Amino acid sequence: MLEKMNSRRTKLIIIACLCVAVLGLSIGYALLSTRLNITGTAKVPASTWDVVFLTDEIQTTKTGMAKCDKGTIEGTSISGMSVEFTKPGDACTFSIPVKNTGNISAKLVDVTGKSSNLTFVGSGKTALSDQELLQKSVVYEVNYGNTQINGSTDFSNIDLLKADNEITVTLRVTFNHSAKDIPKNPVTLGGLDRGFIFESLSEEESGEQNGSSLDNIPNKPELNGDMIPVYYDKIDDTTGTWKKADVNNENNNWYDYSEQKWANAVTVVESKRNEILGAKVGTTIDMKNINTMWVWIPRYSYTIKSEDGTNYFGKASFDNKKPTQALPGEIDVKFVSKVTETGTAQYTGDTPTNWRTNEAFDFGGEKKNGIWVGKFETTGDLSSQNACINEACDVSKVTIIPGMASLRGQRVASFFYVARSMQLNNTSTYGFDATSGDLHMMKNDEWGAVAYLSQSKYGKYGNSDYSGANKEVYINNDSNFITGHSGGGPSVSNSATNWYEYNNMTNLGTGRGQAGPGASTTGNITGIYDMSGGSFEYVMGVLAYNEDDTPMSGESVAYNSGFTGRVYENSSYVDFKNDQPIPFPDSKYYNLYKIGTTIETMPTGDNLKNSVKACDGGVCYGQGLSETSGWYGQNVGFLMSIVPWSLRGGDCGVDYSYTTAGVFSSRGTYGNANGHGSFRLVFSV
Repeated sequence: MLEKMNSRRTKLIIIACLCVAVLGLSIGYALLSTRLNITGTAKVPASTWDVVFLTDEIQTTKTGMAKCDKGTIEGTSISGMSVEFTKPGDACTFSIPVKNTGNISAKLVDVTGKSSNLTFVGSGKTALSDQELLQKSVVYEVNYGNTQINGSTDFSNIDLLKADNEITVTLRVTFNHSAKDIPKNPVTLGGLDRGFIFESLSEEESGEQNGSSLDNIPNKPELNGDMIPVYYDKIDDTTGTWKKADVNNENNNWYDYSEQKWANAVTVVESKRNEILGAKVGTTIDMKNINTMWVWIPRYSYTIKSEDGTNYFGKASFDNKKPTQALPGEIDVKFVSKVTETGTAQYTGDTPTNWRTNEAFDFGGEKKNGIWVGKFETTGDLSSQNACINEACDVSKVTIIPGMASLRGQRVASFFYVARSMQLNNTSTYGFDATSGDLHMMKNDEWGAVAYLSQSKYGKYGNSDYSGANKEVYINNDSNFITGHSGGGPSVSNSATNWYEYNNMTNLGTGRGQAGPGASTTGNITGIYDMSGGSFEYVMGVLAYNEDDTPMSGESVAYNSGFTGRVYENSSYVDFKNDQPIPFPDSKYYNLYKIGTTIETMPTGDNLKNSVKACDGGVCYGQGLSETSGWYGQNVGFLMSIVPWSLRGGDCGVDYSYTTAGVFSSRGTYGNANGHGSFRLVFSV
């Protein structure tokens, strides 16, 4: 069927219980409207701006003895969706991806029928009793992404459906376990109609915003529990205070990624928490009341350019010089909603293509809008070495703050359970929500997510205060492993006294930028520190034993992570477990690597760059390993059976050369407790 409305094209899609209606765009930014109706039949008009069903990707999940039929798909039509229940506990779930295939963002502004109650029409002599039974025992749920749609839904907090992005609409009908009987005769359900209404934004709303187009706006930070948004108020070059920010980011008070201003948040001590949570925007938060500090990394896709068609060293940008391995160029980054792109992350020519979404944003099979990353290496104290063996560890003295010695001297397993216990055991210490999100030890892909954003126009690489070699994140050269310190340059020898504090904004001269913040991933105080130098950082990246899916524990019975598993000792693999065995956690908590049948030769240099197929037989995308091998002359090393755990960032120059430290630095290690090894925390929300 074709019909005209202001000279716009429309098209018809027939669906058994779902409908999208798009009243479209001709030129400019006219008002666009899309309806997604849940009825027996529906139509989908559409124009060149298009919100569509990905019909080939509809998934049907049944529970119990339910019969769930997604119907038939013919071109742009879905028909015959049906549900049949046999007993209490049965359920049918239909997951239907909806994609914005156009180039203008769509915003869900309302859902008609969201407050409707189900209606029941029985049949035969038992009609009334059957109706009464099902009124108490049938539940109908509609979700748009992770948002449940009902009469109290606040649509202003629902993110845009950006161009070329998709989201899943989920319909679930459940015959509750609590039902004590089943209907004697068929019952027809009504009140299922829903209309999902999308609109475009006005031309003013969708125009350029600080150099970023509408479809490249970072996802809004998602605070967990009693996290508090903060911004830094500079007093002079060496002093300032952290203040409570506006959660709605009015006037970019909290963040502006186009200006390399990343969103920061803190947690505070329990005795001051309610006072600060209730305080007005602009209230000073004393550093003595802060116990953890975090930085938001929004979900993004990336791709890396080759200027010569052979070497993928990034895009020539600010100085227009040809990028080299020693001085790489810009990594192209675009912020995305909950889309997962799977391109090769390489391109030539003038237009970035083959975009790939960093896997750090798909945690445990769930698409995340972003992650919170510890602003500094983890600090504080534990009761003893290797103190944590489960999620009930006392971590009440663990912090993430500047100017303190990093927490070191723990095996990987202890570090891991420090993180989990901070959310699950010591919730009152930090105010985290134990039931929402996941606080854990950083993985390799999460490290890479920070490193790549730093090398983009949104990070230090894009900060015009720095030029040439100074675009590399400066080293923390403090030989006492104090967090947040800066050597004032990328390669500075270690010292116990000659360094700058994290908030020392003294200008070092043309192209050298700020003394302290030069060691952050933005080149200003809003970035993440200690990713070059400081302590070397353990991450949850581990080699698989003998090409299977079993992670190794370490090098030997004496040098290992603490997790139960195989170790490589005296040229053979042996089993290891503690007196109190610590099993490996769920696989979502670590990156597992397989590097071929011969795993005794450590890949380095060009071999690592060109040949590593460690991630399911392919390149380890987005992790700062093979794709960025040797950038800025930083150390290149990978894993083998005698060093099966991953280290990142190098150190201040105590154990390893300060000239090879950096955000792209990598090497292997045993996983054992080391007085120079620390770790970092990540919160997937």
